[in-house]
Amino acid sequence: MSDALTQEQINAFYSLDSQGRYDHLVEAAKANQALYTLADDQGCVLINTGKEQCLLLWHHPILVENWIKDDYANCHAMTINLADFVEKWAPGMTKDGFEVGVAPSLAGEAIVVSAEELAADLA
Repeated sequence: MSDALTQEQINAFYSLDSQGRYDHLVEAAKANQALYTLADDQGCVLINTGKEQCLLLWHHPILVENWIKDDYANCHAMTINLADFVEKWAPGMTKDGFEVGVAPSLAGEAIVVSAEELAADLA
């Protein structure tokens, strides 16, 4: 995705509540046919919430880059093709017991759903 987000767009996104960010991600991911996650040299980064292992997803790489500091300084944004997520990733993640943290705020607040549930909303 080549379209850059302005600071105003980023601020507007983060001013939304968790449901608003979820809905925005679904619409934007459908439009762009892509999702983005945190990855390092080993692959995708899973976040342990204390209850579940979550893959964090956003609809734009700049939003991922906002998370690349402190514990995630060695990470980068990784693109996931939307069709691949729906057809391959979601079933595999569900089988492995991983959840999805959808468009977390900078404070780490996000709606956590099963990958299959998100895939259904994206289909």
